[in-house]
Amino acid sequence: MRSTSSAVSRGARAATVALAVLTGTLGMTGEAGAASRTPCRSMRLDYNPALCGIKSVKYHGLVQGKNSIAVVQGRGPMTLTLTAIETVSNTRSTSITVTAEAVSGAVGFDVTRSRTKSMAGSWDVPRGKFGTLNAYPLYKEYSFNVYSKITGKSVGKGIARKAVGYRYEHSAR
Repeated sequence: MRSTSSAVSRGARAATVALAVLTGTLGMTGEAGAASRTPCRSMRLDYNPALCGIKSVKYHGLVQGKNSIAVVQGRGPMTLTLTAIETVSNTRSTSITVTAEAVSGAVGFDVTRSRTKSMAGSWDVPRGKFGTLNAYPLYKEYSFNVYSKITGKSVGKGIARKAVGYRYEHSAR
């Protein structure tokens, strides 16, 4: 009878461990609290789409990229003309590891895609001034929340940007 009882309790322990690994409660070190540190990861996978989801996607409007992608300069009087073909990439950033596919599905566009677009802009530089015409990428910006499907709690945030065009800025000194 003792060996049957041991076999049953071993089987119950194995089932509990298997369930814990499946739900992510043990993590890599076997600690019970590891799931709270890596809520979208399991012991065998870097990302398990069954454990995390994306919700609360919000559109924030058009935003300008931080870095100029093309520039022309000259002393006036003259017309600065900026004509170029540039490749601009969609972007994403998150506070927790989430696959590009999950983000793309939630926001409705491929966050890894690049687009090659032509641009043309001009500006008249006043007499005696040194002018600069800069082109910046222009994005549609979306924010979202990452949540644990196990606990239902928010575990991170992110932003996705879709490249849609260019914005020009000019200055003279």
